[in-house]
Amino acid sequence: MSHPVLQLRNVARSYLVGEHEVKALKGVDLDINEGSFTALVGTSGSGKSTLLHILACQDNASSGEIILNGQRIEESSDKDLAFYRNRWIGIVFQQFNLLSELTVLENIALPLAYQGVPLQERLVRAKKIAEKVGLNDRVEHKPNELSGGQAQRVAIARALVTEPKILLADEPTGALDSKTGREIMELFHQLHREGVTIVMVTHDLNLAEEAEVQVRMKDGLFVETSDQLVETKTESKDKFSKAMKGLGFGDLMRIGFIEGLLAHKLRTMLTMLGVIIGVASVIAMSSFTEGSKQKQIDQIRALGANMVKVIDNKQEGLQLNQSRLKGSWGLRLDEVLKLNDQIDAIQAYSVKREIKLHLSYRNYQQEPSIYGIQGDFLKVNNLSLRDGRWFKPYDHNSSKRVLVMGERIYHNLGQPKIGCTIYLAGDPYSLIGVLASQKRDSDLVDVISQDDPSVQIFIPLSTLIQRTRQLVLRSEVDEVQFQLEHEDQLSEVSQKIRSYLLSMHQGEEDFSMIVPMQLLKAKQDSQKLLDVLSICICAISMIVGGIGIMNIMLASVRERRREIGIRRAIGATMADIKRQFLTESIIISCTGSLVGLGLAFVSVVLLASLLSLPITFSVIVIMTALGASFATGLGFGYYPAHLAAHQNLVEILRVD
Repeated sequence: MSHPVLQLRNVARSYLVGEHEVKALKGVDLDINEGSFTALVGTSGSGKSTLLHILACQDNASSGEIILNGQRIEESSDKDLAFYRNRWIGIVFQQFNLLSELTVLENIALPLAYQGVPLQERLVRAKKIAEKVGLNDRVEHKPNELSGGQAQRVAIARALVTEPKILLADEPTGALDSKTGREIMELFHQLHREGVTIVMVTHDLNLAEEAEVQVRMKDGLFVETSDQLVETKTESKDKFSKAMKGLGFGDLMRIGFIEGLLAHKLRTMLTMLGVIIGVASVIAMSSFTEGSKQKQIDQIRALGANMVKVIDNKQEGLQLNQSRLKGSWGLRLDEVLKLNDQIDAIQAYSVKREIKLHLSYRNYQQEPSIYGIQGDFLKVNNLSLRDGRWFKPYDHNSSKRVLVMGERIYHNLGQPKIGCTIYLAGDPYSLIGVLASQKRDSDLVDVISQDDPSVQIFIPLSTLIQRTRQLVLRSEVDEVQFQLEHEDQLSEVSQKIRSYLLSMHQGEEDFSMIVPMQLLKAKQDSQKLLDVLSICICAISMIVGGIGIMNIMLASVRERRREIGIRRAIGATMADIKRQFLTESIIISCTGSLVGLGLAFVSVVLLASLLSLPITFSVIVIMTALGASFATGLGFGYYPAHLAAHQNLVEILRVD
């Protein structure tokens, strides 16, 4: 005694067409026994297609009971219905409904992907089924390379690969010539002899006669049933766990690349432009900004980064007299020496005093700035000599008339030889050294208030004080430079120096403090508007790219409604479809971001080399840009993915 694998009890289905109710099924009862071959036959409009959709768990009945393998399914969730379509029901369509981008083997194996079966295992199982239906020599072909009969064999193999409880066939010979149709019917008879339960929908009475059970339909009712039904008993032989893993990550990525990126290459590339521009612009602009900052910092370090400068305010007239009356005598050498001894963080110091003197050498006449120097001037300013020597202690002690000049003025004088005589204010001085050139950014020099030593002449401070006339009441030195051990000591030590000088000057602040590194950082902070601008450019580009992604995904949903229907019919849940389209959207966006990253890298390397900037990339900026592109794909792809997942299964399967 066989038992029914599928039962219908008083099943009805009605639709609203405008304001009118159309009753496609009017309370039908049917038992499909295990191992039987049943034909549902009727003319167009008889209700057989509606009944097939309900049997295939593609549509819900308006009322009645549907019992599949002993379990009521009429109120099942989408996940459960997908399980029934995948595990218990195999469907063969009249128009084959194969996915054109997949091979025969991949089409046959597709239902197994929604069970979470590994790729290699499902291909092995698919190949066995292909051999069973006579397709062993066509497994690597695409559907457009097959005849109609071969395509229908692929559809049958796909329906059988999950070993379903029942095989449903919708007009399986309707799109075939008579000879091929005969071959397909012979295949069904073979499957039936092997114990496969078959339900075939047809309008051909001759084909229906080949089934062991014929059910004739008219106007949504059964009008005649053959008397070959075997006595039945309702029971369930097998119980299945409804847990399905669904599409794995590898399958999602494979579908995303094949059907997302590669399906419409030009359209996809144009869509990615917004993301590419956004990612490339923010990374490139960030790199150029950081490179420029790094270059400035490197130049500051080359000029003497750990430096605190104290500059005399050079008061005059009444203001100068009032300061002196209060007890302040300006910057003095003895103060500098005490500070150098008292503050351990000070590694070296240098003092300068400026005066204008007439210079005469051969035919060259000029009044350059002459600086009296004492201390570690070369070390503090990170300078070196190209020729000759620097001042020695006996030069200072004996106030010798010797000088060192910058390289530019050295060239202007025609490169005089070391030891030659140069006249300053008519007094002869011996040239003992020439400073080496130093690459300097003029804008940077202005920011940090740094003089250009290449156009200056230096003599011992003692020589300047004793051998030149002084202004009455003038400070002993014009500028003091302190070099510290570490950059992080600049703020603390500058405060100590200021407090000490104020106490020594009786509270009179007749000097200015300059910390070049702090000036540079203040300027860089003021340029943060560029960072905000780059973020805005990136955001706008991402939004434009996201809108493009949404458009292409909406177009993809419209173009691929039939594919969505096929996937749903063989076991995909709504969640599977949503994940598939979301993955495609994210892949498009992330691929655009990777292209943008590559473009940014190439442009930064090329332009940084041309502009002599250090190549600097911020990991935080890169990760933020990549994260933003992922969020763009996820956010703008969600609605199309949701729309794809909620397509009406019956309607989209009718799409040609």
